[in-house]
Amino acid sequence: MPAENEDFPWRSYYGNYNFFEDRMKQHSSIKKLNRLNRLGDGLYEIQKMNGDTLRTFICECYSYGVAEYIETKDNHGEIDAVVINSLWCEYTMEAKHFCFDEEVGLFVIADFMAAINQDDHWRYLTEEQSEYFEDNGWL
Repeated sequence: MPAENEDFPWRSYYGNYNFFEDRMKQHSSIKKLNRLNRLGDGLYEIQKMNGDTLRTFICECYSYGVAEYIETKDNHGEIDAVVINSLWCEYTMEAKHFCFDEEVGLFVIADFMAAINQDDHWRYLTEEQSEYFEDNGWL
């Protein structure tokens, strides 16, 4: 369910990704940030200091679920991470689990900032998420 735009890829409400871009440019694990212009806004290639590259989709989907993830892949191909770039938007735990199994990270921006320090970024879970995954037998 898009926050503002009725069309994929759920573009930024404000028409830019300045907050995300500023955070990435300041992050000590990021060497280079490249905005990709395929199929609209929101797709980035992030080169980490260790040489890894993350194809990252940024969106403002009000409630990002498994269907939205599949639609993202259909429109953008393989990706390494999805970042929800809005304080009023979120993702479902089912989508987090689905992406986890596909080795794709699904994050709010604060969690992405921590996850990109790991080689296996998709495995980053908050304490609450870890408990939820364990309670549901997902870990």
